[in-house]
Amino acid sequence: MRHRPSFPRQCLLLMSALALMGLGVALTTRAGLGTSPISAVPYVVTFGVPVSFGVATFLVNILLVIGQPLLIGWRNFPPVQYGQLAVVFLFGMFIDAGMWLCSPLVSGIYGIRLLEVTLGSLLLAAGVALEIHADLLFVPGEGFVKALCRRLHAPLAWVKLTFDVSLVILAIGLSIMLLWGHVEGIREGTAISALLVGLSLRWFVPRLRPARKWIMARATR
Repeated sequence: MRHRPSFPRQCLLLMSALALMGLGVALTTRAGLGTSPISAVPYVVTFGVPVSFGVATFLVNILLVIGQPLLIGWRNFPPVQYGQLAVVFLFGMFIDAGMWLCSPLVSGIYGIRLLEVTLGSLLLAAGVALEIHADLLFVPGEGFVKALCRRLHAPLAWVKLTFDVSLVILAIGLSIMLLWGHVEGIREGTAISALLVGLSLRWFVPRLRPARKWIMARATR
């Protein structure tokens, strides 16, 4: 007798994680102080392409899914990981829903906007922690970072930091091209979000461990 995950509960936990992450990204973005690093490129794309934030997120992340087998080899990329496309599709839907829900929260008061960035970052970190405990599929950004670690034989923390910085630089470059020299979506809130998500994730992961126990079901093999 030993434990194994309950697939329906894993799916439910993953859906909950994506909902929290989407709401966190939306709230951070609605604050108007810049969006989170992982969402910076899709957000800037919306200024040049007539699509929603969620659709842009899905389209950009298709490239991250394709990039993973290119990094580690097609034979080394488990076919189940193409399920990341479904995950990011749902993530994009939750972002669009969150942008709609958070639209009344747009404020001109700087202190409130900072509070929104903080709360959005905490929701995003909590969602990532639940995604880790679901242990089913990840959003493509996480998968791409893992593929880079495998390819470069480099520590996860270093690769994650480099990846986030690269996304911000790319978003700035795209913004300058699309908006004729104007930078949109990258501000102090982007740096605050990156710092808060990284730090609070370490706090959320152990405290949300009961979610991992909840998805375990007794089975005999």
